[in-house]
Amino acid sequence: MSSTAPKDSDSPPSEDERLQLLTAAGRRNRLFILALAGVLGSLMLLSVGFNFYALLSAGDEPRIAALEQQVVKLRAQLATQQEALKHQEDLFASQQANQLTGLFARAENPDSITEVSQVLQAQEEDFQRVLQGLKSGMADLANMLPGSRSWLNLYNEPLDRALLNSRKRREAIQAWGDKAVGAQP
Repeated sequence: MSSTAPKDSDSPPSEDERLQLLTAAGRRNRLFILALAGVLGSLMLLSVGFNFYALLSAGDEPRIAALEQQVVKLRAQLATQQEALKHQEDLFASQQANQLTGLFARAENPDSITEVSQVLQAQEEDFQRVLQGLKSGMADLANMLPGSRSWLNLYNEPLDRALLNSRKRREAIQAWGDKAVGAQP
């Protein structure tokens, strides 16, 4: 490949020389591109390494500080919410107290006491009638069945107690109603 013949500087290069020059230039270009790719790859790997290092080493402290600030804000919001809840509970309690005061005022009204007394007396009278009817029905049944006198006596005792208690309740209700009417101005 090397030529021993003298060369003219003005003559064009031969085919072999031209091919050698092109091959040498191609090799140089390939080496240059390969070196440039190696340098750029190394820079890229170095950049990725630094990013991972920065992400892993300093990543916890800012996040912890941000979370601490968020906790402080949430505690302040919680205190505000608790204060508002306490205010709402106080308001609700006062509204209920006002409503109950109104209900008690109406309940203590002598007219309403008289009405309630009359209703309760009527209920006690109805209860006494039911017990009397039950007692007389049981007596009729006992008269129809032979040997049931002992059973009727056992059955009459609780009915007599219930009638006596009902009469006492009716008298107490009537006294309560009369007291309310007598206390009217």
